[in-house]
This record gives sequence, structure tokens and C-alpha cells, in this order.
Amino acid sequence: MNELTRVCNDNPRALPARVLCAMGGLAAALATCVAQAGPAPAPTLTVELGAAWQARNDARIENEPPNTRFAIDEITGSGPYAAGRIAFEWSVAERHRLRLLVAPLRVDDTGISDETIVFRETVFDPGRVRAEYQFDSWRLGYRYVFHDSERWTWSGGATLNIRDAEIRLSQDGTSRSRSDTGVVPLLALVGQWRFAPGWRALFDFEGLAAPQGRAIDATLQAGYDLTPSLHLSGGYRVLDGGADNDDLYTFARFDSAVLALHWRFR
Repeated sequence: MNELTRVCNDNPRALPARVLCAMGGLAAALATCVAQAGPAPAPTLTVELGAAWQARNDARIENEPPNTRFAIDEITGSGPYAAGRIAFEWSVAERHRLRLLVAPLRVDDTGISDETIVFRETVFDPGRVRAEYQFDSWRLGYRYVFHDSERWTWSGGATLNIRDAEIRLSQDGTSRSRSDTGVVPLLALVGQWRFAPGWRALFDFEGLAAPQGRAIDATLQAGYDLTPSLHLSGGYRVLDGGADNDDLYTFARFDSAVLALHWRFR
């Protein structure tokens, strides 16, 4: 019995174990499928930091009376709030790539509510209210490079996104929260344009939409090769999504200015 099997068997319901088992199993399956293909490019570690502004953050939980719809961003303000992520991408073959990503997102602030909020059948009066919003993502993605030329590289695939979300309101010793952990499949499209010596533009999209909701994470960046192993880029990222069902209504959009350092192992 290997270590991954032992962790999965000993902790079948714990979130870290579920994340590890799901991602480890998918990575092993994909690696097995393409292990006999051509030589693989060097792996890359990306660290991204950013400042995120809330363009929208609405919630109603549960999604029925007497609960009311309220705007978290009107309580906390639009920001900016710190945002960051770490991604590790490696190639199991010439055209087959895997990416592991961790992207935490937190908003925690106290503000003034101008109206009565009913959240999970609990009344929060007009006045000072503390609002907390969490949306953490753990992702494992597969990309297939379907076009690779001197100037352009395009790849597409799918991502398994495990989200860990929570909304909490607190006022005068009263606190109510709603957490939601689940798995969301996403489609992916990534493009790189080498428009000048040492310069690159990047388009990276992960997302999916359905009548019940949507999830979109997209960035447009440009950067320069500092060294053969280090690449610095900056640009814009949008994180948008939510759900509307019998249990909850929650939609949020964050616009971020980002700066990223990419380190290619050689």
C-alpha cells in the first residue's frame, strides 16, 4: 500500500484528503496515458500577487423568504484586497501538460449596512456589520498543445476545481455562516504570443457556464524574459461566478491587477 492510498483510506471524509486523492488519482491516470510520448519541456513554477477589487458580491442564503438579498461589497467596500496564487505546471510528454494551482481569496471587513439583512433566518439590524467572504480554489488541470509555432502556442483541456467557500456575517455577538465545498469541472484555453525577442503575451482562461450558474477565471498578461529561467509578467485578471438554486443565491466578480514571476526549472 503506497502513501497516497493510506491517506485516502485513513481520512475518507477530510477535505485535504479528498483534494489529495482526487488530484493524485487524476495525475497518475494522465501520466500513465502519455508516458510513452515524446520528450517533455521543463516544469514551471508561477507565483502571482495581485490587488483585487469587488465589482459585485451579492448573496441570499437560503434562497427563500424570510432571507433577503444583500451586497457584501456594500458592507466591506470594493477594496482593494490582497489576492495571490501559486501554480506548478509540468509536461508528462511533449504536448501533454498538467497544472496544479492553489488560489486563496479572502475578504474580511466591518462596515455599515443601511438596511435589515436576514441571513440564514437570522436578523442583522442596520448598523455596523462584519462580513467575511472566502473563496479558495484547488485545481488540477490537463492541457493538450494543439498548435505550436515560432510565435504562437495554443493549448486546451479541462480542469478539476475543488472550491472551499464560506460567507459569514457577525453583529453584536451574533454570527451566522454558510460554507460550501464542492467539485466544479472547468474547460480551459491557453494562448501565448511571442511578439518580440524576449517578450510574451499570455491569455489564460478557465470557465464553464450552466443555467444554474457559472465560474470564470481569465487573465491577460504581457511579460519579459529576465533570464533564460525567469520570466516576469503583469496584467489583468477577472474572477467571476456564482450559483442560483433553491439553497442559495451568490454571485461575485473580482477584477485584479496582477504581477507574476515564472521560474522554469532547467
